[in-house]
Amino acid sequence: MTLVQTELKKIYIWREMPNYLCFTANTAWSTIQLSYSSKRPNISLETSTDWTTWNDYTIWNTITLSSIWDKVYWRNKTQTDLWFSASDYSCKFVMTGSIAASWDINFLLNKNSTRTITADYCYSSLFQNCTSLTTAPELPATTLTGMNCYASMFNWCTNLTTAPALPATTLSYSCYQNMFRWCTSLTATPELPATTLAQSCYASMFRWCTNLKTATTLPATTLISSCYMYMFNQCSNLETLPALPATTLAYGVYYQMFSQCYKIKLSTTQTWAYQTPYRIPTTWTWTEASSWNTNMFYQSWWTFTWAPTINTTYYTSNTVV
Repeated sequence: MTLVQTELKKIYIWREMPNYLCFTANTAWSTIQLSYSSKRPNISLETSTDWTTWNDYTIWNTITLSSIWDKVYWRNKTQTDLWFSASDYSCKFVMTGSIAASWDINFLLNKNSTRTITADYCYSSLFQNCTSLTTAPELPATTLTGMNCYASMFNWCTNLTTAPALPATTLSYSCYQNMFRWCTSLTATPELPATTLAQSCYASMFRWCTNLKTATTLPATTLISSCYMYMFNQCSNLETLPALPATTLAYGVYYQMFSQCYKIKLSTTQTWAYQTPYRIPTTWTWTEASSWNTNMFYQSWWTFTWAPTINTTYYTSNTVV
C-alpha cells in the first residue's frame, strides 16, 4: 500500500467515525467537569481522548486539557435513551480556561445519538455560566417534546460568538426559553424553521444579547400565548426587524419583544429616513388577542407609542428580514 493510499484510508476511517460530542482546548491547562445539583442523575457516561479507548466518567471528576488542541470526547454508555436532567436535579458543565465544543451533543443521551428529545429539562442550564465556552456543540434534534429541554442552556456564556443551528420543527413548552440570555458576544441568531409553536417556546431567548445585530425570520402564522415574549428584550444593538406574518395572535405573544432595542426605529409616516413599510401582520386578515402588543417596542427609537396597532402600516429605517 502506497503512502497516498494509507493516508486516504485514514481519512475514510475518520469520516466513518461517529461525531461524538467533543471539547477542544483553546488554551493550555483548560479544564472541564460535569457536576450536578440536588439529586444525583441516573446516567452512565464515558470519555475518550483518542476516539478509541473509552473510560467511565465519574460525575465531578475534572478533566485537564494540558495543551492547546487537546480534545476529549463524550458519549453515553447505553443504546437506550437515558435522559440527562430532570426537574429535581440539574447536570451542568463547569469549565476553566478556554474551550470550544463541537459535534453532536445527543451522544450524551444515547450511544448512537438521537433526533428526538422527550425528557423535560433535558439540557436545561447545561452550560450556564460557562464563560470559557467559545463555540457550541451541534443540537441536531428535530423533535422537541420535553418541556424546557433547552431552557437557559447557554445562559451567561459571555464568550459564545455563534449560536448552533436549531433544526427542530416540533417544539414544546418553553423549549428555548432563556437559551442564549446574556450571551453578550453573540452577533447573529440561528434560523428558526418551526411553523407550529408552543407556549413560551422563544420567551427571552436572546434577552440581553447586547451585541446581537441580526434577527432571524419568524415564519409561524399561528401563535401560542407568550411564544415571543421578551425574545429580543434589551438587545441594544439589534439592527434588523423580523417580519411578523402571524395572523392568529394569542395572549402576550409580543410582550416587550423589542423593549429597549434602541436601534430599532419606527415612524407613523414615511420619510426619507423611514422608507420601509412595517406592518403587523404582514397580510390583511388576522385574529387579535388580549395584551398581544403590550410594551412591544418599549424604549425603542420611534416617533409614536410603545405598542403598535394591528392592521396599521408603519415605516422603519431598519432592514426587515
